[in-house]
Amino acid sequence: MNELLGGSAALTSLVALTHWARTVPTRAWGNGAPDARRARPRAWAVALATVLLQTAAATVATGWAAGVALVPASWMVLGWLLAQSMNQWPGPSLRWAWRLGLASGGVCVLALALHVLHVLPTAVCDR
Repeated sequence: MNELLGGSAALTSLVALTHWARTVPTRAWGNGAPDARRARPRAWAVALATVLLQTAAATVATGWAAGVALVPASWMVLGWLLAQSMNQWPGPSLRWAWRLGLASGGVCVLALALHVLHVLPTAVCDR
């Protein structure tokens, strides 16, 4: 179970990476990203929320040290892989990365909710 949650926490970074890829002018978009100036604050907010979700899920799965190390590592590796795939297939790469990131984020939210529901009765009963 912890491996699934750790992998999902890593793949969740694809949500923020795809948001950011749509706001940055690249060769894939031709002349630049459409409405990049308006979308950049939203991309920062999505990135912050993603990092918080990833860190929470990864620390629940693996502990503090490994969980905090997993987040920047996943951003570096998956960001590089997304950039490489966007060079060949920009549209499909972003669509599938977005879907995979959302599915992984859903797994993280579900696992964190189950963790809270499991820990909450124990904390209440100990009082």
